[in-house]
Amino acid sequence: MIEIKIPKEITDYKEKFLFGLTVRQLVSAVAALAVCIPLFIFGKDFLGEDVVGWLIIFIAVPIFAFGFFKYDGMAFEKFLGLLFRQKWKEPQKRRYEELPVFWDCREEIIEDKIIHQLAQIKHSNKKNKRKERV
Repeated sequence: MIEIKIPKEITDYKEKFLFGLTVRQLVSAVAALAVCIPLFIFGKDFLGEDVVGWLIIFIAVPIFAFGFFKYDGMAFEKFLGLLFRQKWKEPQKRRYEELPVFWDCREEIIEDKIIHQLAQIKHSNKKNKRKERV
């Protein structure tokens, strides 16, 4: 039986362009190859294959991320902007402050609750007695 994958949300649909990749993914893959292949060919003589291999990895990962990375529906550049804004531009400063108010008056609060509960019990008993008389 032929199955067709239908996205739940129409905005999640991305048209495949070539080799099962979207245009964004294809462009980022071509850009990574265009940077990394010449770097390997010309760099291995100067730095050695191991060092150039690691250099290519560190260069290619961000380039590929622009095409393939998505987090909560955000593209990589939007995610980087949000990360920058949250971590460095507008960091949230939170400090822990213990409030001793509750500890100082907890006995009073407990006593008040007990008194309130006892008052409710007395009130409900009076209502029950009135109903029995009637």
